[in-house]
Amino acid sequence: MNSRLPRLLLFFLAAIFSAFPLPARAVGIWHRDYASGLAEAKAEGKKLLVVFTGTDWIEICEKFYDEILGDPAFIEAVSGKFALVKLEFPQNNQLPRGEAAERAVLREAYRVRGFPTVILADAEGRPFGINGYQPVTAVDYAGQILAIEAAQAEGLSVASKAGELDGMERAKALSRAIPDLPGGLLSRFYRPEMEAVLAADPEDTLKLGALFRGLLADAEFNRQLQLLAKDAKWEEMIALTDRHIEEQKLTEASLQGALLNRAGFEQRAGKAQTALETLRRVVSLDPESDPGLEAARILEAASVPSSGVTSERPTSPVPRAMPVE
Repeated sequence: MNSRLPRLLLFFLAAIFSAFPLPARAVGIWHRDYASGLAEAKAEGKKLLVVFTGTDWIEICEKFYDEILGDPAFIEAVSGKFALVKLEFPQNNQLPRGEAAERAVLREAYRVRGFPTVILADAEGRPFGINGYQPVTAVDYAGQILAIEAAQAEGLSVASKAGELDGMERAKALSRAIPDLPGGLLSRFYRPEMEAVLAADPEDTLKLGALFRGLLADAEFNRQLQLLAKDAKWEEMIALTDRHIEEQKLTEASLQGALLNRAGFEQRAGKAQTALETLRRVVSLDPESDPGLEAARILEAASVPSSGVTSERPTSPVPRAMPVE
């Protein structure tokens, strides 16, 4: 498997954002674009704190900024360690085209599914922590952020000494470089680290083998889907999805997510009725999960009851080619 994918993704992001001008900025003030925040992090040896938010239309986002993020006590506490970036997502996405495209790329790269979301990342853009709104004081929230940063720094310090160790101790040390993140982010940004742990622990004493191999399989599955999508090979993408479901023995939300993608491929392949059946299966597995709700939304948009039978053409989900966390 190609462990260079996360680095290629970060190179792609850097290439995009290097084209944006870097505005003048006073210390401790929130950046309004990712590029200038990344530039500060690199220049000053800091990490990134990126807030994905919609303060003009989501009440909790406005509350988050008024009570915590905009409080001088919070800014003073964290700005020595972090470059601060606040990315707004206005209602109806009313942004200039280039800005909207930039934020869409970032939102997908960091798998942000709701607002507000706080992503902590290193100066290369690799995430190591996620947080959201908490009903605490600005000082207490800063403490949470700094605790996550301290844990990451300690883990990297331990992992840096892995070369001096053997066997299980080496595997344990290497595992400390892998943060506590949703699987989709680990497979996207931490493939080399997971592969190193697997190589150092062939007997799976740490009991991380099943998790890491599953995440790596998801990453490889995504890579193959993306290659097939370039040539619109929808039938092959359907077959690949079916093999992935069977080989990985997917269940629950992971199975629903794969089936939701397959419905999109089926629609693109001209199999509208089959896509309907797949969408109904997604809903039947768990109507309250995120994939279940999305499948129901697609069926409703096409005026198709999730339990009904019709020959109407559904609104197809866009094939995402990614695992569902």
